[in-house]
Amino acid sequence: MQALTASWGAWLEAYEQHYKALPGRANHRPCPSCGSEDLRLTFTGQPEQRVGYAAFWCDGCLVGIHLSRCPVPEGVPMESLDTPVEQRAVRVPNYTLLWPDEEP
Repeated sequence: MQALTASWGAWLEAYEQHYKALPGRANHRPCPSCGSEDLRLTFTGQPEQRVGYAAFWCDGCLVGIHLSRCPVPEGVPMESLDTPVEQRAVRVPNYTLLWPDEEP
């Protein structure tokens, strides 16, 4: 089993930095857990309301966080909850999910 090296708070901070760069391309911030530059963010929700779930993870170590009721900026692609998972453009891997009260 992989030891987690970053707290949920560190992941939330990385998410906030990534989010602030939207709808442009986020700067290459290192993963809070492994240092790789493979952070990914995708939104799934109700496109007409621009609100959804955020999946934020690292493709390098497969660790990340999941947030709900996130505002999705205009110009940022998002998947509809009505689209079947197998038809969605972004495939979210089965990553290790950190929780707010988890510490390394």
